[in-house]
Amino acid sequence: METKLRRNERAMKTREEMERLLERMPVGCLCVATESGPYAVAMNFLFLDGCVYLHSAKQGRKIAAIKANPNVCFLVHECGPLVIRDKSCGIGQAYKSVICFGEAALVEDAGEKRSVLEKMIDKYAPNAMEAKKLDAENVERTAIIKITIAAMSGKANEIT
Repeated sequence: METKLRRNERAMKTREEMERLLERMPVGCLCVATESGPYAVAMNFLFLDGCVYLHSAKQGRKIAAIKANPNVCFLVHECGPLVIRDKSCGIGQAYKSVICFGEAALVEDAGEKRSVLEKMIDKYAPNAMEAKKLDAENVERTAIIKITIAAMSGKANEIT
C-alpha cells in the first residue's frame, strides 16, 4: 500500500527514524476490518526485526477479524506540548506518529512465541526476572500476532 502525506514537510525522512519511534513507544493501536466495520484496539507491542508483535488471548474480536482478513494497520503516536502560534488557529500540537500497513498472522512455533514473550517482558518489566520463567502452559495459551510490514509512513510536527 502506498502512503502519501498531505504535508510532505512533516514526513519523517528515514525508515530508521520511524523504527526508533516504534521501538520506544509502549502502546500502539491495532486496526482490523470486521464484518460490522472497522475495529481498533490499543495494545502493548514489540517491534522486532522489522515486524510488530502483539500478544493476545486466542479468541476474540481481533483474532476473528485477522483470521477473516489479515490486512491490518498499526499506529503509534507520541504527543508533545501545545504551543501558541501566530498562524492558523493560533495553537499547534507537537507530535510524532508512524502508521504501518501489513499482514497479520498468528505465530504457531512455540519457540518463537516464547522468545517474543520474553522480549516483551524485557521491554515492559526489565527487572522482573521471575516473570521471564514462562512455563509451556503460559506460552501455549497465549496468541502471538506477527504483523509483517508492507509499508509505513511517519509524520512529525516538532514545534520549537
